[in-house]
Amino acid sequence: MIGKRIKEIRKEAKLTQQELSDGIITRSYLSQIEKGIVQPSFEVLEKLSKKLNCSVDDFFKIVEDKGLLLSQIKKDIKTAEMHLNNNMFDKIEGLIQKKEYLNYKELDSYYKGILLWIHGKYFGHNKDYNYAITLLEKSIAVLEEGNYTEELLRSLDSLGYVNSQINQNEKALYILNKAYRIMIYEQISGIVRISILVNLGIVHGKLNEYYSALNFLQEARDLNDNVGTYYKSGEIFMVLGICNMELKRYKDAKKSYESAIRFFKLNNNKYFEAGTYTNLGILFLYQKEYNQAELHLKTAINIYKSVDAEAKELMNTLIGLSRIYYLQENLDKAVSLCHDILKFKKINKYTAEAYELLGDISQKQSNSNSALSNYNEAKKILIELCIPYKDINKKIADVYSTIEEYEKAINFYKDCFE
Repeated sequence: MIGKRIKEIRKEAKLTQQELSDGIITRSYLSQIEKGIVQPSFEVLEKLSKKLNCSVDDFFKIVEDKGLLLSQIKKDIKTAEMHLNNNMFDKIEGLIQKKEYLNYKELDSYYKGILLWIHGKYFGHNKDYNYAITLLEKSIAVLEEGNYTEELLRSLDSLGYVNSQINQNEKALYILNKAYRIMIYEQISGIVRISILVNLGIVHGKLNEYYSALNFLQEARDLNDNVGTYYKSGEIFMVLGICNMELKRYKDAKKSYESAIRFFKLNNNKYFEAGTYTNLGILFLYQKEYNQAELHLKTAINIYKSVDAEAKELMNTLIGLSRIYYLQENLDKAVSLCHDILKFKKINKYTAEAYELLGDISQKQSNSNSALSNYNEAKKILIELCIPYKDINKKIADVYSTIEEYEKAINFYKDCFE
């Protein structure tokens, strides 16, 4: 082993046996050392190390077989890729811990691109979106160097999805449109195509382009039917429900939500199941079927609590339930739920909606001071979030009109038209 290491270090130093042995030992003796026939003394090792500009300890270090290591890294990447395609994120944590793989120079662009995609998907799943975007952008740059179309499309699709999660919807649309053009030109089908279509549907829906969203989602659904798969079927039906609900196609929306729930139950996707129950509850709220709405929203709350969901998801469901109680004149319950939302101490649109609803309740109870206080709190949050607040201004104006402070009322009414 020592002889082999001496030979490796000598070759790295670009020295011949004669050059290294000169003045220390004979070339023949060095040859025997490198072959492992004889063991050198420490004095000889010390002299050889000085000439090779290394330490004696370096002769005893075990050097990894680069070919074997590269083979193992590729195997780990392919195994993680398989797990990720099946959404088994817990199975790839071992690979994520091996950060040195990302800097392994012997990896070609194909494996490097996939490795970066795996890391990007993992951190996106864990909601570390900024880091995920950085990794996915690197993956795309690497994969564009080679002719790896499906892998490139997969990374573009993931990058588009992550951008949509942080509401960078215009950027997400640009990325997904690029993926769509490549997909059509290269005639790519299968799971990659379905995923791109679903994410395009989601982004178009977020941009209020509901008809185009429906077209992408229907194409994804048809492709699933043609190839006999159920890939992302839950998400497809969930977003179909949202788009149909926004277009006031309530019957179609209800059918889509119910189909989505069935798929989420089969996949044990509690998080999306709860979100769909919330949407179904809001749908019944729109239709003034308050008992059904209450039942679905309470189901969503129980599921969210069981999976320790993020505050904003629970707040969304709670605000829906509080509106039901308000419309049923059960004001005490509505107030209680609004205060539960405020206890989260989050600055988001649901906090603003809770203050607005508290203002509505105060106004209904002829408590003008409380109504104004709550409306102003709601307005303050909406301004901070850069969300339009004309409806709040109108409600503030209505309060001032009620208490006969007409000049203030006129000023707020004017603000509604600016």
